[in-house]
Amino acid sequence: MRIFFMKLTKMLTVITTVVFLTNLTPNLSNAQPYTLVVHNVENLFDLDGYAIFDDYKPTDRNGNPQYTPAHVLTKLEKTSRLMARYNSGNGPDIIMFVEIESDYSQYPEGERPTADEFLKKYKHITIQEMLTTGLNDDIKDLPSEYLLLKAMYDLGMKGYDVSVAYDLDENHRPRHVQKNVIFSRFPILHEKTKSHVIEGARPILETWVVVDGYELALFNNHWRSRASDAEIEKIRVQNAQILKNRLNELRVENPNVDYILGGDFNSDYNQSYRYSYMETTAVNDVLKSSGDERAVKNYEGSYVYNLWYEIPVDERGSDTFRGYWGTLMQIMIGSGLYDYNGIQYVDNSFDVGRFPGKNVYKNSGAPRRWHFYENGGGYSDHLPISMQFTVVYDDEPSKKLTLDNPGFTDDEYWKPIRVQYALPDKNSLRTLTVDYQNDIRNIDYFDQLYLVEAQITSDFKVVINNETFDLWSPGVPVRELLADFAGNTDEIQFVGRLNIFRGNWQFVIEDPDYVNPTW
Repeated sequence: MRIFFMKLTKMLTVITTVVFLTNLTPNLSNAQPYTLVVHNVENLFDLDGYAIFDDYKPTDRNGNPQYTPAHVLTKLEKTSRLMARYNSGNGPDIIMFVEIESDYSQYPEGERPTADEFLKKYKHITIQEMLTTGLNDDIKDLPSEYLLLKAMYDLGMKGYDVSVAYDLDENHRPRHVQKNVIFSRFPILHEKTKSHVIEGARPILETWVVVDGYELALFNNHWRSRASDAEIEKIRVQNAQILKNRLNELRVENPNVDYILGGDFNSDYNQSYRYSYMETTAVNDVLKSSGDERAVKNYEGSYVYNLWYEIPVDERGSDTFRGYWGTLMQIMIGSGLYDYNGIQYVDNSFDVGRFPGKNVYKNSGAPRRWHFYENGGGYSDHLPISMQFTVVYDDEPSKKLTLDNPGFTDDEYWKPIRVQYALPDKNSLRTLTVDYQNDIRNIDYFDQLYLVEAQITSDFKVVINNETFDLWSPGVPVRELLADFAGNTDEIQFVGRLNIFRGNWQFVIEDPDYVNPTW
């Protein structure tokens, strides 16, 4: 019955939330729901000139400008505007950011200013001015998270404190390219901030915040990539074991401890089911991530509830790979968020941040990932995910939240979810032919869909206005997709998105139905 009613449940989330906040107990009548967002920004790098990834160095191998202040400004503005989609422009109450560059020109030990001190110093200059007319060496040395903090402040998202933790080498340099960062409007207990170091993997950031007098533990994760790789999974198992051990410590100290696990786990929520050839999986077998919400609520074992089970099984996805949806971004919560003491989960509040025409494409809902063309553009290869929580003051840890349509482990209903590409209206597409007169390799044409009428060359390319363009398809190898047409003299039609890959212009044929489409 759950499968049948899942979509209805999602539509009624707002109504359900209001009912819980007003009817369950008098103490909840004025309770405020708070929003927590988890977001992988896809490599927000600073301007200090030190970059481990070649794409983020100031110049390329030929000395040409590559990652410029204009790129950084675009990235900051896009990310800030995305966060402004939450809480009516005020931004989330807590943000767990992933893939922010570790600062290789960081402040000397003990000299890092607080968030308030930093914002006060740059109060009379905007982030745009900081990265243009006001750019200097001090600004270039600022860490990425402070640049983002300032960009969000300028958009009206204020009151954040910042939590960062490094794994430093003997020379006080970061051991990892990227770090995890938390922005919080709630006071951060900085003395409790910890960096849990894992050999061969990024450290886990542990941050404690105080919400209306109650402590909440946040664990921000960014595990090793390649979800389907069984060897890499062994490293992720180390992440999970260290996190599991820490949670066990906290449960011994306080069985009702309130905590939230978030980040890019580079695993799917149903990792053990999706990749059954793996003997032990980090998320499911070690961390005990589960879809059995009742079991977590009732302290049955040391399970954590994975919020992906809150939405229909065929709608789960926040990233795409080779034409299929993945769930690498995750939020998990413990039993303490179901009792009537301190922090409490707002039932069915989990959501994926899809904003058509902004961070996702209108024809597919797939992420509009970051690109470097001209001054940069797009957002991220991951969509933000979010949840809500509130505070209850009953001081009754034995009393439990009444769940509406509680989650259960429905892995047997799961099948790989293809990205669904809607065929655009033909009249909305500009037609490009072999003798098209304009040079299309510019920002006016970039990242748009076109109807292309051309021959496919024997090496699987097309020629427009005497310029050759590569072809690529995310779901089916292009040589298989166009095998019947390559080298023929007949023209075909296809819908393609103009893009650049490794310096080469290309058309991306997003779906097999985009070849000789029928309207």
